[in-house]
Amino acid sequence: MGSLLGVSKDLIWSKFKLINLILLVDVIGVLVLIGMDKMNVHLSSQYPVGLMVMLAAVVCVVSIVLLVRANENVLSSNSYRLVPISDNKLYFSNLLTTCLIYLYFGLIESIIFVGSLYYFMKQDVIHHLIVVSDMRLELLIKDLAVGILAVLLILTGSTLIHLSMDYFGNFLPMKNQGIIPLAFYVLILTLVGANIYWALTRMSVLGMYRYTGVHNNEFLIVSTIDIVGILISIVVGLYLLKNQAETDR
Repeated sequence: MGSLLGVSKDLIWSKFKLINLILLVDVIGVLVLIGMDKMNVHLSSQYPVGLMVMLAAVVCVVSIVLLVRANENVLSSNSYRLVPISDNKLYFSNLLTTCLIYLYFGLIESIIFVGSLYYFMKQDVIHHLIVVSDMRLELLIKDLAVGILAVLLILTGSTLIHLSMDYFGNFLPMKNQGIIPLAFYVLILTLVGANIYWALTRMSVLGMYRYTGVHNNEFLIVSTIDIVGILISIVVGLYLLKNQAETDR
């Protein structure tokens, strides 16, 4: 692991194992729900579908939170900080490998989700998923873009929070150092929740405007805000990383 390539391989492998564990838990959850359906352990015909959607939502949130945690551990670990590569390369290698792993997760999770819905909804799920017009295709592309930008904002924003708390933590008395990890995770959960809410509400607004034919700049506004937030998080995060003299472990 003495080069950029070695670091990248190690990062992507460790995150790959983490995300596969999450996907395994997801598959087990789906099999449990299917087993419940086989034994008629549900309240109505919509009950399993609702649980399936809830399970997918929980898995997505847990995956991004755990990837954020893995992301931040890299920047505070001597195993990586002492490798003879620049801080910029370490930062972007860490960010890129996390993005690739989350893309992999999104693809596999989508297959699991659609497959599980097909079990319960049969042909109805095909009707809901097929893109039947350019209008829906355009909306799908915009929704994907908003979702990708939201994930990038969460990753870069969480790194900024982590580096900022490390920086300001140097000025706190030692007896108060224990509150730093707790405060970090509270802020990360807040960031994740706020970004998910922001992304979902903007997607809803985009869909409403598109179906009603109302001309608007909502997508441009949302994209600009997210991109500016991402760039600010990267620039300030790199500055703090370069000026951080100590590591946590």
